[in-house]
Amino acid sequence: MRRIVFLFLGLVIFGFGQTDTLFLSLDDALNWAMKKSPTGVEAKINRQSSVLSIAGGISQILPTPTLTATYAQSKSSYTNQFPAEYSKSFSGSFNVNQTVFDPDVYGNLYKSKLYYDYYRLQATDNAANLIYTVKLSYFNLAKIYNLKEIAQASSQRTADNFKLSQEKFRLGQITKFDLLRSETYNTQASIDLLTADKNLKVAIEDLKGELGINDDIMLKPTTQPSVSDLDVDFEPLLNKILERNPTLQSSRKYKSISKTNFAQSVARILPSFNLFWSSTYADSVMLRNVSDWQNKDLVSYGVKFNFPIFEIKSYLLNIGGSRNELRRANVQTKKAEILLRKNATNAVYTFQESKERLAYAEKNLELNQELLKLAQEQYRLGAITQLDLFNTEINFNTAQNTYYSTLYDAYLSYALIEYLLGINNANEK
Repeated sequence: MRRIVFLFLGLVIFGFGQTDTLFLSLDDALNWAMKKSPTGVEAKINRQSSVLSIAGGISQILPTPTLTATYAQSKSSYTNQFPAEYSKSFSGSFNVNQTVFDPDVYGNLYKSKLYYDYYRLQATDNAANLIYTVKLSYFNLAKIYNLKEIAQASSQRTADNFKLSQEKFRLGQITKFDLLRSETYNTQASIDLLTADKNLKVAIEDLKGELGINDDIMLKPTTQPSVSDLDVDFEPLLNKILERNPTLQSSRKYKSISKTNFAQSVARILPSFNLFWSSTYADSVMLRNVSDWQNKDLVSYGVKFNFPIFEIKSYLLNIGGSRNELRRANVQTKKAEILLRKNATNAVYTFQESKERLAYAEKNLELNQELLKLAQEQYRLGAITQLDLFNTEINFNTAQNTYYSTLYDAYLSYALIEYLLGINNANEK
């Protein structure tokens, strides 16, 4: 909570000044999104709906009191007396009804528990999806910051090389062709830097949109991903995902709801009965106190039976509709299982591959960095050609881009695994 307060104060301060940079950790971003983003609010609404559903089911089996009051005035139309005579009447009724047996009521009570679980699963899925999308935007922005730094460094190197080429051309050490080639590399590096700057602005707005921030500020991620301590074992993890995934769980819960609906439609053939108690007051004088009601009321009580056996058409239609809905729920659950297994398999294998590729990318980056140092030194000494230097620089830039892309891809593939597991808390592991 303290982090959210500091973040809010930072946004307020930045809002009154010029565009500034807000340094944002991953935990701050996730906590902010959970409190402020529309998806986070939707998760809270689903949790409230779960409570309301269980309360609605319980309310149907509790005694139901009703109170009615009527005032009427009538005029005699069969007399010639003028002015016409008017009569007044006052009546009231207080009733209490208690359900003893009703397939719909008790079926709805059971469904309220199912809907309670269903809405909570929906809230869990919303929160987990929000965490995943924020991580995507957050680390995409972090990656683009790294790529822009690479583009800036590359632009600086090509500019230095172009200056050196100009000097060598003046001294007659290189040809006009070599000078023009150096200039084209310098121009292309400037274009790449412009593209990186544009991508950075777009990524910042994307993360601000996920967090619900409208202030004119720059965001700078401070959390760097690490996958060295992350590991997955395919079979146990796949079984865990199939067990915990909130989307699949909610699909199974909806299937249970459909089964209950079908059972309710069949059970509607059974008679229902209620206990009732009623107190009715009727007089030409307005009621003045409770004793007047007690002296002039009519009390009745008993048992009311309802036999729906004669509503055969609606009964059969309800059975047909609920049975069809149950079949649809079965198909949807099966599709959800197949899709989840497919996505989980892809996520696990992608993470395992990315982690292995990251080790090679890191080693490749180290080698290309060493090669670049050697190439720069040898070019100054005239031991290698300008083309050899440019190729070495291109390979170094490619190695840097590959390393950071692989690093963030590996972490985000693990974040997808966490989403499939239904992790819905910023600090949950």
